[in-house]
Amino acid sequence: MTISSEFQEVLRAGRPDFNARAAEARHRYPSFNSELLGQFLTHSVDPFVAAAAPECRGIVASAAYDVALELVGRELAGGHTRGRLLDRLWQEVLPALVGILPAQPAPMLCALCNALLNLHAQGARAEQWLQLLLEQAPQIRGDVLPDIGVLAAWRAGAVQFRFAALRLASAHPQAASAILGLPEQGELTKQLPLLERDPWLLNPGNANVLGHEVGRFTGYGGHFPTPPSVRACAAGFMVKSEDRYFLLLADSFGALLLPASANEYLAATDYQAPASPAPGLIDGGLHTLRGRVEHSFCRDDLQLAWNEHSAALYSPYSFSIYVVPWR
Repeated sequence: MTISSEFQEVLRAGRPDFNARAAEARHRYPSFNSELLGQFLTHSVDPFVAAAAPECRGIVASAAYDVALELVGRELAGGHTRGRLLDRLWQEVLPALVGILPAQPAPMLCALCNALLNLHAQGARAEQWLQLLLEQAPQIRGDVLPDIGVLAAWRAGAVQFRFAALRLASAHPQAASAILGLPEQGELTKQLPLLERDPWLLNPGNANVLGHEVGRFTGYGGHFPTPPSVRACAAGFMVKSEDRYFLLLADSFGALLLPASANEYLAATDYQAPASPAPGLIDGGLHTLRGRVEHSFCRDDLQLAWNEHSAALYSPYSFSIYVVPWR
């Protein structure tokens, strides 16, 4: 595969400047891989530059080149999972968005790359985020792209954006309806307060949301060096595993663990969970107002924590936590 004539023309016209930038990157990053830069420019940056209008192609190429230098220098590009996600962003999504990027596109390019990498690192569904942006590209205006990114991130399992996304949904009802499966604009105002109170109210697709299993042993790339202990809190659950602490957030779109502190875990001791009605463990099964919930944990010494809307099942014999809606 060779670089398109459009990109070749820009590189040829600015060769001394581009070469100087590459030399500076090799100095800044000791492990800089010039061969990988060439591959990334050819396979991933080129489709984006070629899609730009001729009158702004030089600015687009210059910004993309600088971002590419940083991605390669920080070893984020390549054949690993992060690199493949970035490839799809540059090969498919950015060409669809090139017409709405700001006049100085470098900050937005960096923001999109960072958002993608953060979603992947947090365990959200980064591929789904890319697909949602691609589907929305024909309708997105440049000034609302960050808002659409937040809505899509929540739908892709970044649960920490739930409240922000709900606020944005009222400002962008058409996009919210498409991304989140919310009602049409006429019912949206009525639904938003309910969605704020009940994180499990939204139902992705037509499937019932039974819950999410989170956490694995650190030896297999997970978060927990020892089986976790769980305490409920208003936002979700505080989790302790050896000397590590997490906030577990969950809703119908996903569940994830965010870093927390020992003080936050201790503060959850004061949280008062609903006393009645409440979920319970009966004959090794989890019983909720929605019925009996099946699980794969050993039935011995099962533990249960719950708050206003969610229940977390855990065990001293497992590195996982199973969190479900119970109302």
